[in-house]
Amino acid sequence: MYFYRSLNLKHSIMYPKKYPKSLILIHWLTLILLAVVFYIGTTLEDFEFNEQNMNRYRVHAILGVSIAILTIFRIFIRRRNLDNLPPDITYYSPAHKTFVKIVNYLLYILLIFVPLVGFVMVYQTGALSYDLGGAFPTGAEFDENLEILHKITVFSLLGLIVIHVVGVILYKIKTGDNLINRMLP
Repeated sequence: MYFYRSLNLKHSIMYPKKYPKSLILIHWLTLILLAVVFYIGTTLEDFEFNEQNMNRYRVHAILGVSIAILTIFRIFIRRRNLDNLPPDITYYSPAHKTFVKIVNYLLYILLIFVPLVGFVMVYQTGALSYDLGGAFPTGAEFDENLEILHKITVFSLLGLIVIHVVGVILYKIKTGDNLINRMLP
């Protein structure tokens, strides 16, 4: 099937109409986890980073790392299923194709990078030793630069998600092709 893809036969019977079920599941599970992690993250602004609030931070971190792991699995599964993916969309221009590819790559990068920055934030406080049975470090605070980086990357990720959703909607309006069907179970 990859041979047909390389010939760029847009409407070949060989193409599946939907993504593999595993990719569909990961896509929607990631979206749900992102909503929960973002909500928890916004509520953490009201709580000090200390022993009493550690469970709130722990849940946020575990779900964030879960998103990164799901994204890595998603990349791996996608690469293993290149012959089982729907055809590429019809791009309006080379610039459109480049823009779509950049947005998709940045989404994957940030879905891994944002939780990684969060993990480093917690690690640098020394609080991970508390999870391993040690005492909570006295005066544990987040590094201000890492905290700013985490917020910038979170809002960059949210911006890319908005661009992604708006792009799917505009594509439907412009071409009539409902891309959401490709990602529905």
